[in-house]
Order: sequence, then C-alpha cells, then structure tokens
Amino acid sequence: MKQLLPIIFLTALAACTPSEITKIEQELTLAQQQRNLDAQLNALKSLNEYDNNKWQALYLETLNASTLLSEAQLAYDNGNIVTAQIGAGQSKDINNSLQADTLLRALSIDYPLTELIDELVQLQTTTSKNEISFTPFFNHPPSKWNTIEINQKLLAINTKIKTITEQIETLQNIQRQSQSYQAVLVEAKRQRGLLAEQEAIFLRHLQQQFSVLHQAQFAKIYQTVAEQLNNFDERVVASMIRQDQNKLIEEMQHQSELLYNIDLMLKQAGSERHAEFEPFYLAYIQLLNKPKDYREYVRKGEAALTLFEHAGASNNFYQQYQILVSEPLTLSDDLLAFARSQNESKFLYRKY
Repeated sequence: MKQLLPIIFLTALAACTPSEITKIEQELTLAQQQRNLDAQLNALKSLNEYDNNKWQALYLETLNASTLLSEAQLAYDNGNIVTAQIGAGQSKDINNSLQADTLLRALSIDYPLTELIDELVQLQTTTSKNEISFTPFFNHPPSKWNTIEINQKLLAINTKIKTITEQIETLQNIQRQSQSYQAVLVEAKRQRGLLAEQEAIFLRHLQQQFSVLHQAQFAKIYQTVAEQLNNFDERVVASMIRQDQNKLIEEMQHQSELLYNIDLMLKQAGSERHAEFEPFYLAYIQLLNKPKDYREYVRKGEAALTLFEHAGASNNFYQQYQILVSEPLTLSDDLLAFARSQNESKFLYRKY
C-alpha cells in the first residue's frame, strides 16, 4: 500500500485540468504584480509539481528568496540587525517583494548606524587622507609652510572630528542595546582619537621646529635685557636691543602670521588642541614683541623661555604621526556589508 502512495499523488497532479493550471498561473501573475512573496511561492510550488521542467528554476529562486527573508526576520526578532539587513537585502535582490520592503523599512531606524559607518569608511579613502594629511609639513621647515593650506587641513580634520562626535551622540541617544552598535561606537571613538592625536602631533612638531630655530635668539635678547636692567634705564636697554629685535621681528614675519592664523583657526574650529597650543603661541608673542614694560618682560620671559626649551626637546614626531595615519579601520566585513545593504535600500526610508 505504501508503494502506491507516490503513484496516487503523481496521478492526482497529472489529473489537473488545463483550466486549473491556467488558474494557478493567473494567481502567480497576480502575486507577482502585487509583489506578494508568499503567494508567489505557493503558486510556484503547485506549478513545479505539475511541470518540473518548466517551473523548477523560478520555484527554487523564489524559495531561496523566501528562506533568506525568513532567516532575516528571525535574526531581526532576536536583535541581530546586521544579519537581518543583509538577509533582507539579498532576498529583495532576488525577489522584489513587499515582505522584504517591510523588514527593510523596519530596519531603517538603524540608518544612523550606517551613516557613522560610512563616515569611518570615508576616512580611509585616498581623497580624505590627502585632505587632512600633515605629512608635507614634516618634510619642510616652517618658513616654507603655506598658511592657507595648513588652515584648510586644520579645519578639515576638526570638521571630521565634529561630525563623528555628533554621530556618536546620535547613536548613544537611540540607546539600542546591540553588539553592532557597541562595536561601531568603540571604533568611531578610536578613529576620532586618532584624528585628534594626528593634529596634536603636528602642532607639537610645529612647536619643536620653532623652538629649535628661534629659542637661542629669544634667549640672547632676554639675557641682554635681564642683565642690562641692573645697570641702565629701560629706555637705554631698549635702544641696546632695538636692532636685534627689529631684525628678528622682520625675519619671523611669516612665522608670526602662521602662528597667529593657526591659533585663530584652532579656536574657531573648536579644537580641543587649542588649549595645548595657545600657551606656546602666547610665549612666542611675549618673547618676540617689543615690550612696554621691560621688567615685566623679564619676569614673564623666563617662563616663556622654559616653555620653548621644553617644546624643543628631541622627539621623532614624524614617526609617531606615520604610525597614527597607518592605523586601519577595524570594522567587520559584516558591518560593512550591512551599511552597503542599507544604502541600497535607502529609498525605502521616508525619514531620509
């Protein structure tokens, strides 16, 4: 009896009338027009059983889309948004169903995560790296530096830091308890820290270069003033150093403009490195400019010279900088695939 069951089943299928098959084909066409994946699969299952040669390829393709979507839905229900997004996107690529759109639209709440991933990926592009690279300034003395170019790079790197910070805050406000969110947040904070340290290393290199080049000149004028004030009136002392001081001011005109613009740009860009740089800039002004009160100059100049001396300490800032810029992005391939999939279905997200 058991051996007869398959024969009876096949006989029943074979007994389907042409009109019944036509009706199922019409149901399939309607399901395709309505983009109803479940209805398509049901119709194709019957048609495949009736005529395997004609319908098998489409049936298996639709079954694959349905399986991917079911697994994606299960992942979504379990809080695994990465697997859910990738699976739903793959299902939609195979079969442009409303069911896939529904799940992808539900995942649109996570698009801020994709925006942050995109920003981190963008940081690794050649264009972005060139935009914020300070490498050329490690290979030439400050007298050859272009003030406008430096300001552009300082603005660019601080803009990126600000953008990443805002996106981090957005994700934290969403308060999604997801491993994917935590992984991206950790990497975003690391990349932001690398950018900040790149800027800091460049500024320390600048201070070192200025100190090496001019600390001795500043010290000479300072010592002359400090010693001669014990013997002469301030006006006499001023005349003693006037020639050397005027010459130094003229020689350092470019550097003075450079430091002024960098200090101003750091302040305007809201750079946290401004707090570290400003004392050096103020010390430079203190030592270079002609003082109104030479005794005050001597009193404050000692601290300024000490700061210059510390800034000029031997340190291979270029090597440190190269290590920082060579740090890779440490996001998993799945997270990158998640972001690509979200961008492909972005048109579904009414919010964006």
